[in-house]
Amino acid sequence: MASEDRDRRLSELGRRQFGVVSRQQLLGLGFSPRSIGRSLTRQRLRVVHEGVYALGPQALTRDGRERAALLAIGPDPLLTHISSAARQDLMRSTATIHVSISSRVQRRLEGVIVHRPRRIDPEDRVLIDGLPMTSIPRTLLDLAQILPITRLEKVVESADRLEVLDIGAVRDAIERYRGHQGEKPLKRIIGRFISTPNTNEGTEREFQLFLRKHGLPTPQTNVLVEGLLVDCWWQEARFVVELDSQAWHKTWHAHERDRKRDATLLRAGISSLRITSNRLHREPDEVVRDLAAGLRLHGGAF
Repeated sequence: MASEDRDRRLSELGRRQFGVVSRQQLLGLGFSPRSIGRSLTRQRLRVVHEGVYALGPQALTRDGRERAALLAIGPDPLLTHISSAARQDLMRSTATIHVSISSRVQRRLEGVIVHRPRRIDPEDRVLIDGLPMTSIPRTLLDLAQILPITRLEKVVESADRLEVLDIGAVRDAIERYRGHQGEKPLKRIIGRFISTPNTNEGTEREFQLFLRKHGLPTPQTNVLVEGLLVDCWWQEARFVVELDSQAWHKTWHAHERDRKRDATLLRAGISSLRITSNRLHREPDEVVRDLAAGLRLHGGAF
């Protein structure tokens, strides 16, 4: 009975920890060093890192690999950098796992980069999917240490689109961790950042930045007008801008749908203009004149 209870508790622990367990946990459950050795020989346990095992021969998921790294590295480890950002949907995960610990004990793990910051404050420690990791402000600061500025900017934009970017909290983190190597690049991005949370990535965000650059009024974005979901809408001017990309507007059927949309708006007394990314780059002055004309047509404030 004791053996069955021990196996049951091991199974429950394995489910909670995505199929991995540490040697210390096995000993705490009542397994002896000898029984652990037998389980390894019989492949009931498989070594992932020193002192950390997978239950059974099946390949670990990303959850399992990250939990294994946390179990192996201790004490008080956190997923950080790219691993934390990927967990919070700010960027894609990579095969390499990033973990931070406060201990100065040297430890090398295959497939794991171990960071040793001087400190990570309690407010920057969060638990997501049962895994401890850094908060978004601290994650952005850490990413600023390792990513090129262009990639970092895309991560900040992702946080903005997901409406999880708190500029005040980011500035507070920068202040609390003065001297951090990510301080200057993150300050540079946050200082010039224009929040556009309701726009999609790519041409729509590019257009918002274009408007700001040329002093044009900011529209409502992705809203219903006359039953149509439009990209940009200036209500006072009764003016719509649709942002065309090659991916979405290259087929004959798509062109026909666009013409019908334009006609629907025209019947409602709404003028519309289609703009491509190419025009923003190659004909910026003409685009500004076109926008100004559309905004003035119905007496809009411009």
